[in-house]
Amino acid sequence: MATTTNSRDFIRNFARMKKSATNGDEVIVKDRGGCSFVFRVQGHGPSLAEQLSDLRGALHTGTRIKSLKGFGRNRT
Repeated sequence: MATTTNSRDFIRNFARMKKSATNGDEVIVKDRGGCSFVFRVQGHGPSLAEQLSDLRGALHTGTRIKSLKGFGRNRT
């Protein structure tokens, strides 16, 4: 599904337009002269797991990070 906008709104809402393009939509930007430009993602963006792995360990709260080590039938 394509989103059509003018250049001024594209600049104002670039983060939202970039997110829309990352999700697979095309953003069509029209200028005053009537020219159209298509904004789309080339390649693929980072997956949710990749984005969350960047955050893991970034905040130091002073408490240990929980794990499931030693939980279950074959504990060592």
